[in-house]
Amino acid sequence: MTVIDVTLVLTAATLAALGAQRRLVGLTVGLGGALALRPLLLLADMNPWLGLLGAMLVGLALALVARLLLPNAGGTGLATKVAGGLGGALLGAAVVLMLVTSLPVQRDALNPNQLRYPPNSLPAGVRPAVERSALVQLGREVLFAPLLAAQDPVSPQRTAVTGGLHGWVVTREPWRMPQ
Repeated sequence: MTVIDVTLVLTAATLAALGAQRRLVGLTVGLGGALALRPLLLLADMNPWLGLLGAMLVGLALALVARLLLPNAGGTGLATKVAGGLGGALLGAAVVLMLVTSLPVQRDALNPNQLRYPPNSLPAGVRPAVERSALVQLGREVLFAPLLAAQDPVSPQRTAVTGGLHGWVVTREPWRMPQ
């Protein structure tokens, strides 16, 4: 486990804790944010600023809708805290997955069909931690799920999971993009 893994796990844990604190509002925002991730990524592909604005508006709308529809969302029960924590954890997992699949893909200069993820072009101080990160390796499997499944089907269940996650967070196929 590298410092990158610890940072990403703390990110997910922080969102889970915030969701638990906000209870049913946390559940609504976490679940809604995770569901809105794919359309927001598609919007950000068209224009990053538009995607950022859309994400802020979706987050605000989810919080306002939750507050209006759930006026007693701050209940004191353990069930509401757990529900909020689950919503926050779902959003945290979505954010982490989005981060570990968003590094640039590098093509080998001598063999353009050879892809490298994470790229060698990362700063020297960060590169070893990123390359050894278990979560970044998971992101690599999700990012290249269609290629990896065609090359070597490890297990049908794992291929189905990584393929499903690929369809959720990967909006373009970087191996088909001109470099």
